[in-house]
Amino acid sequence: MNKKIIIFAFLIAIFTIACNDGDLEVETISFENNDVLSCKANDTTATFLFKVNQKQALILTLPTNVLENKAKTITGAIPSSYKVVYRTYSDNVSSSYFCSDYPPAQPTVVSEVQATGGTVSITTQAIYDENTHQLLRYDHLIRISDLVLVNSKGNKLVDSNFIFGTYQTNRR
Repeated sequence: MNKKIIIFAFLIAIFTIACNDGDLEVETISFENNDVLSCKANDTTATFLFKVNQKQALILTLPTNVLENKAKTITGAIPSSYKVVYRTYSDNVSSSYFCSDYPPAQPTVVSEVQATGGTVSITTQAIYDENTHQLLRYDHLIRISDLVLVNSKGNKLVDSNFIFGTYQTNRR
């Protein structure tokens, strides 16, 4: 009986060690309370949108003429028409980092992960003043379904319904 217990304990130890998949690092991306920014503020010609959160940035590159001031929904695929990049930096990053004529030397990019899949959906709606009913602006709600990011270790981060945020454009 003691031999069976020892063999059983040995087998459990072997399987426990053999099943260890190492340092599986699960990353999460959270930009929920951060505005969607552009170097061309409130402009429909913007093709480079981004969100910053301290030492992180999430970047969305759009095809030209995608943002229009009319109610509609458009979709496109990642990585063919749309590009999504997640970056971490050595220090806090701001919008001036992305909008300067020449990229600053600091902070430096620590890691960069490009999305390998997903579908971008942009729903545009007109926003009116509740009292005067005058057109104020257009809101472009950007969602990414089935977003797939793969880090340098090969670990996948998949989000089936990622809300990038709302980009606002002027009423012109």
